[in-house]
Amino acid sequence: MLAMVLAGLSAWPAPVAAQDDAIVIGASLPLSGPNGGVGQEALSVINAYFDSVNKAGGIGGRRLKLQALDDEFNAQKAVENATRLADGKAVALFNCWGTSNCAAMMPVITRVGLPMVAGISGAGPMREKPGRYAFNVRATTEAEITRMVQHLTTIGQTSVALVYQNDPFGKSGRYAAQAVFDKAQISPAAELSIERDGSNAEAVVESLKKLPGLGGVILVAAPPATVKLIPMARERRVSVQFYNLAAQANRKVAADLGPHTAGVVFTTLVPNPWRDGIPVVHDYQKLLATTDDKREFSYLGLEVYINARVLVDGLRKAGRTVQRDSLVTALETMGLRKYGPVTVDYAQGERKGSRYVGLTMIDRTGRFVE
Repeated sequence: MLAMVLAGLSAWPAPVAAQDDAIVIGASLPLSGPNGGVGQEALSVINAYFDSVNKAGGIGGRRLKLQALDDEFNAQKAVENATRLADGKAVALFNCWGTSNCAAMMPVITRVGLPMVAGISGAGPMREKPGRYAFNVRATTEAEITRMVQHLTTIGQTSVALVYQNDPFGKSGRYAAQAVFDKAQISPAAELSIERDGSNAEAVVESLKKLPGLGGVILVAAPPATVKLIPMARERRVSVQFYNLAAQANRKVAADLGPHTAGVVFTTLVPNPWRDGIPVVHDYQKLLATTDDKREFSYLGLEVYINARVLVDGLRKAGRTVQRDSLVTALETMGLRKYGPVTVDYAQGERKGSRYVGLTMIDRTGRFVE
């Protein structure tokens, strides 16, 4: 009887340790400001997943504790946050946000040996020179643009214009696009810069109108410029397809485009978040059902969920006594991990992450269809 009782007890999750024994995960997120909405969505998903891990026994009985700081999508604040977290008890930084912010945080993590897992960035130093401590999950911006160009050439369009945002993010996208064009042996019909607020959208549209035989536009820009440029282009009879990075594939952008969504294409870095026949999507949907705010499914939410799964898989391999260096080693040696079509397989010197890139469009109801 005693053996039966002990066997029954062993089936229950190990008790979660007290709060002061928690494994601290740091994050610098845009919780306010122009990108506050996406930062809050990410925070909701991370908290929900960490809660589910803690309820199941944590990491060897130690609970996960998220220490999230607001950087307002400002690179200087991101550096300050990273320094504060690095000087504290954080075992890892999770989901830095944006090319500029992730790039600004790189010297901090390198100086103190703090692993930074799953940045929301497809270009910049975190992708080009990740070093030992940056672990990427999403595909690169170059991979996204490669997918766009492949689709354009498949449908017979080789006259392609590039419109890029006039800041480090846009310029890194321009650099990636130039590499793609070179490989495809295509010369862009034009390379035009647009201000982040879209203040020069009219001049960009007039330049596009003057391009003979234009077949498509690759747009590397944030939502304010995107939702100003595309409607203006449609109103002035620029009817070609616009290709956008995955960061713009969200309901807010779809709503802000209004009646001008026809012929607007987005890359995707995760599978369709509404297709629950995919196990990782089903798990994500099930997780969201447990949250109080009952957020809608989204590509971003699914990406953050997959990122969190990668981090926790690394923590589990590192074990209960996980430290910064042991987490790096665990991530490097955990082997191939599949999260639906998103796969990671790190090794010493290998930090690329997933190569999955899909395409989606907006239907007449404002929903994304693939």
